[in-house]
Amino acid sequence: MGISTLFISFVILLLLGMPVAFALGISSVFSILITGVVPVSYLTQTMFGAVDSYSLLAVPLFVLSGVIMEYGGLSRRLIDAARAFVGHITGGLSAVALMGTAVFAMLSGSGPATVAAIGGIMIPAMIREGYGRGFSAGVLATAGGVGIVIPPSIPLIIYGITTNTSIGNLFLAGFVPGFVIVLLLYLVSRHICKKNGYGADVPKSSWRERGNALWRAKWTLLMPVVVLGGIYGGIFTPTEASGVAVAYSLILAMVYSETKISLIPVMLKSTFLISGMILIIIATASTYARILTLERIPTLIANFLNGLPVPFWVILAVILILLLFIGMFMETIAGIILLAPILVPVVTNMGMDPVHFGVVMIVASMIGFATPPVGDNLNVASAISGLSIERVSIAALPFVIVLIAFLFLVAYVPQISLFLPNWLGK
Repeated sequence: MGISTLFISFVILLLLGMPVAFALGISSVFSILITGVVPVSYLTQTMFGAVDSYSLLAVPLFVLSGVIMEYGGLSRRLIDAARAFVGHITGGLSAVALMGTAVFAMLSGSGPATVAAIGGIMIPAMIREGYGRGFSAGVLATAGGVGIVIPPSIPLIIYGITTNTSIGNLFLAGFVPGFVIVLLLYLVSRHICKKNGYGADVPKSSWRERGNALWRAKWTLLMPVVVLGGIYGGIFTPTEASGVAVAYSLILAMVYSETKISLIPVMLKSTFLISGMILIIIATASTYARILTLERIPTLIANFLNGLPVPFWVILAVILILLLFIGMFMETIAGIILLAPILVPVVTNMGMDPVHFGVVMIVASMIGFATPPVGDNLNVASAISGLSIERVSIAALPFVIVLIAFLFLVAYVPQISLFLPNWLGK
């Protein structure tokens, strides 16, 4: 009775248009009130315990770092440097956008923040240069998701905390898949640009112009070296690295003098809203997951999957399809907290490395950012481009198809994600 109440009320609340965080929390309350298995106070204890984590301090701090870069002119300097080097090639501005998202991803750790920061500059620029409005929005809607694959990644941090997996190893494992994704997205965009004549006959920047662009962006480009180098060099933890990222980005914003004092309340408000949303999802999803555990749902599912008379590659394919389906309807962090405790024991029992599976989950979540009906990146790209969610979704479809193919490749070829952790010594 309790588990049926949990599922049915959650689905009904989602269909009524309630945000996922509140649907998770309210359905948890309904389930406990009906079953009486644990007191209602258990909910508050679980919610508080879920966010009372030193590692979670990295979430609001990385969010704040990304917001400071967005308002402080750092993202524009990244784009100028990328444009000087690849702006002349076929589909040059889409290549610039992809390079910008890759570097910004190493600074913010957030998909929607990457779309907002880079897309806010690149989508209007691409439209002015004659690139299709839908194509411009579609490129950024999919490319922005690389922000959760390339470290530091907020969802990777959540996965590491939820499954007790090394966050440092997860960060290392995200590098190669993240940059391969950027390359694949560029190849797709190049084909589309060549077919439609986008970005043709753009003059090549001189080495002097490239040098000037690099010089202007030098301190911004150094930031990933400082933050990630400090983590892997053992100088500070990922949580401490988030504080370093905030201090570094704030100093750069002050040095560049492109941020007005009057914008500080706006930056803090944006940080509070984004961080609050993430932490509420973590709290309510953890409560929902705890009730599932009390009802032994993870154990039942694990036993069912382990008992299937089929090879592991078939079970893994089913899991990948499940992740893609869930990603269409559920927030990334909620999906990780709910599914990781269920699926990780299954895959590890069959010999799959939890670090490898973590990257698989994050790549699937990246695809979810660009697929309706939830599609956070689609909403951001739609707002910037002025197109409907439907048109942006259609424009993003070729990129999503390639990403799905790559998801299966990453899942079945563990060396793609485990190369760096194994090489540097787990």
